[in-house]
Order: sequence, then structure tokens, then C-alpha cells
Amino acid sequence: MACIMCSRKLSRQLGYTGRPRSEISEYRMPGVSLGPWAAKVFTDNGRELVLALDTRTYLTLLFPFAPAPQSQSNFADALVNALRCAGVPPAITRVECAAVEFEPLVPLRSYRFTSTLNDVEIFCGIEFAYHDDLRTVQRNLNDIPYPHLDPCEPIAVVKRLFQSPAPVRTRCLN
Repeated sequence: MACIMCSRKLSRQLGYTGRPRSEISEYRMPGVSLGPWAAKVFTDNGRELVLALDTRTYLTLLFPFAPAPQSQSNFADALVNALRCAGVPPAITRVECAAVEFEPLVPLRSYRFTSTLNDVEIFCGIEFAYHDDLRTVQRNLNDIPYPHLDPCEPIAVVKRLFQSPAPVRTRCLN
């Protein structure tokens, strides 16, 4: 199963008591393509916000921090907005969002993703100089290119991931 890897600060604020990663099932929910996620909490102009990053596509979500019961619901709402922006069909969006609401929380121990989240936080600060709307900032964060992705923008990777296969053309042999 995919998980949400939380920074120490986010884990503390959510009241995460911790459980060994070995207790987390490796079973993936059928039909779910996104996850695991890396997430951190930060403050901007007095607002506590959560940044979440899909570790495969680098799809970036930005949403208001809320206590534990509401937190994963806010996560799912931000994911709905991002997937709508990418043109993902509603049925797939519902499956991905349902999965996020049930994914277990685990500690974020990856330097790579901690560093990437810190870099994205800097871009957030730049975006907030121009925009107050979280959805606009989130949309712009998903246009930031990453050199190791193909295509290089997270939104383009997500579009490709959920793109319906082209119809197969066959020839009738008469």
C-alpha cells in the first residue's frame, strides 16, 4: 500500500505516534497509480500549509493544515483539484482520492524528498508574492520542470500516466 511519508514537524502536529514501516502492508489498492507521497508542513504569512509530493510523478499538492481527522480530507480535496487540472477522468480521480484518505502515515526518512520539498517551499514563497489562491499556486508548482522527469513537468507526467490508450486499429481480413 502506498503511504504518506511525513516530516517530523508534520508528524508531531498530526499526533502521529509512529509504527514501524514493517507493519505497513506493501499491498497496493487496485486502480491506484499515485503514491507514496512525501509531505511537510510550513508557515506562510501566519497560515499553516501542507506541501505534498508524489514520489513518482512529482505531482505537488498544497493545502491548509488541519488536525488529523480533517488533514487527509484536505489532502484529497487538493488532489481532486490537481487531477481535474490534468484532465483526469472523474472515476479515476475518485479512486485516487479515496486511496489518499486511507493511506497510512510513516516518517519521512528520504533526504532526496526532504530536500525537494524544501526547494518547492521556496517556489511557494515566490508564488505567494503574486497569488493568494492556493489552487493557483498549486497549479503553478506543477509546471516547475524537473530534469529527471520525462516529460519534465509533473502535470505533464500525470496527464501521460492517466491518458487513455489510443484505440487499436485492426484490419478486417475479408
